[in-house]
Amino acid sequence: MSEEVEKDETTQKSRKPVDGAFRQQRLPAWQPVLTPRNVLPAFFIVGILFLPIGGLLYWDNGHVDEIMINYSYCAQYENPVYLAPSLYSYLMSKEFNITTIEAPAYHYENVTEFQDPEFHNPNNLTIKQCVLDFTVPNTMKGPLYMYYRLTNFYQNHRLYIKNYDPFQLLGHRVSSGSLETNCGPLAHRDGGVVYPCGLVANSMFNDTASNLTSVTNGGNYTFSAKGIAWPEDFQKYREHTDYNISELVPPPNWASRYPDGRYDEQHPPPNLHAMERLMVWMHMAALPDFRKIWARNDNDDLPADRWRVYIDMNFDTLQYEGTKWLVLSTTTPLGGRNPYIGIAYMAIGGLCVLVGLIFTLAQCIKPRKLGDTSYLSWNKPGGGLPTNKRRRKLEKDE
Repeated sequence: MSEEVEKDETTQKSRKPVDGAFRQQRLPAWQPVLTPRNVLPAFFIVGILFLPIGGLLYWDNGHVDEIMINYSYCAQYENPVYLAPSLYSYLMSKEFNITTIEAPAYHYENVTEFQDPEFHNPNNLTIKQCVLDFTVPNTMKGPLYMYYRLTNFYQNHRLYIKNYDPFQLLGHRVSSGSLETNCGPLAHRDGGVVYPCGLVANSMFNDTASNLTSVTNGGNYTFSAKGIAWPEDFQKYREHTDYNISELVPPPNWASRYPDGRYDEQHPPPNLHAMERLMVWMHMAALPDFRKIWARNDNDDLPADRWRVYIDMNFDTLQYEGTKWLVLSTTTPLGGRNPYIGIAYMAIGGLCVLVGLIFTLAQCIKPRKLGDTSYLSWNKPGGGLPTNKRRRKLEKDE
């Protein structure tokens, strides 16, 4: 009996793993030996593949037309002024002499109605509206997209990214504690629940640009705000909310568009399911310099002409030393203007070819003697485990 107990104790104390291919790491595996014969072709294959791909991307990028205009300082000028060259950029697929075209010009006017038909002005506010004239030197082929670009705006701040409540966006009634956790400090205001709550919705970009009007002949070029959000976004927002109107208040930056800063029957809470621009804004940007789509025209070309756009100046970027830009851009089957992807592919491909040539010359001029691969551990019987006295003793004890 005592011998059995001692045997059980010995068995329990044994920490030796079970002998098997998995436990002893003897499963079949590909363990390549890096020799010049297989490494050099890999460098040349990567280089030969990446160089034409990068060239194609860079060539395709040159077929994108893009106009960018900085209108951050428009509210400082009552009379039209031409913009400095540093405040606008023309990147066109067809060559043109930028010194021969009229520079963009802007000034502001005071109006009492918002450009966005969903925005009301029950408080009779005076709205500064930027009147921006610019020249399109060559016809921009449709589809044409309108973007806004912001600089020095950090949407990637951890506290900012988390500051919204997804259940409230779906129209559900959310407890006060959850709102404070997810949306504080913009969960409640003036005794009401902020809807939509949080810093993200409150800071939504709300400058509103009109359609384009030709300065020379009065023609119009129209944009649509439909189809700018991802199809999956519509599942995250609901048309109506479970709250009563009397329980809700708009975010602080939205309050000026509602009587006394509150919702009522004539000015109800917005239909979030239809606010595609809010859905676009809720996708956080990774960098402080970013652009987001504002409107699109999928069918019409924009002719070469002098054009005018009216922009409600609701979003102040100068208070945090940022800028805002109006961007008009076309696309190609491979996307919008982004030369860096093509340059990166060509740089990596060229580097691989260069390294391959250097290593090839080094191998031809002064080849290195290779070791005998039979001495590698995985080529030895037993997986290369050491055959020392301790191992022989353990095998004997088994």
